[in-house]
Amino acid sequence: MANSEHVKILDQGIPAWNAWRVEQPSIHPDLSGIDLTGRNLDGINLARANLQGTFLTVTEMEEANLDDANLSGANLTGADLSGASLKRATLSGVDLSYATLTNADLCDAVLSETRLVETILFNATMRGVSLRDAYLKRTILTGADLTGADMSGSRIRNAILEGAILPINIPIDSGDHGENQ
Repeated sequence: MANSEHVKILDQGIPAWNAWRVEQPSIHPDLSGIDLTGRNLDGINLARANLQGTFLTVTEMEEANLDDANLSGANLTGADLSGASLKRATLSGVDLSYATLTNADLCDAVLSETRLVETILFNATMRGVSLRDAYLKRTILTGADLTGADMSGSRIRNAILEGAILPINIPIDSGDHGENQ
């Protein structure tokens, strides 16, 4: 459950939030389970934050810092995370369908059991990422760097991979086989 004091600070706006984060660097913000749908959080510092189960649908988070954040079970459908830093973030069981992560840094992030339908990962840095048991359908990975990625158990359908740096054993399937997911 989210910390009500942290929610109050967030409601004061991004400048107030980021200033608070600088003043209180040891605090790990708890915004778990709240609804931030459609909010503009561009440039926000959510490093080390607990965002488990948070609704971030169609949220603007360009250039956000989500390093080491826990977003397990969050809904990021349609979110814009262009240029965001998600190094070592945990995104297990997250829905990133229709999200944009152009030029995002996801190095060493955990995206196990994540749904990436029509997700845009153009030029994303994904070295060492875990995509175990993830579902990628019509995902755009053009120019993405997946060096050292663990994609075991992933299902990949009709992904766009031009210019991507991929692991050796990527489980690609070019057909939908009647799936309606």
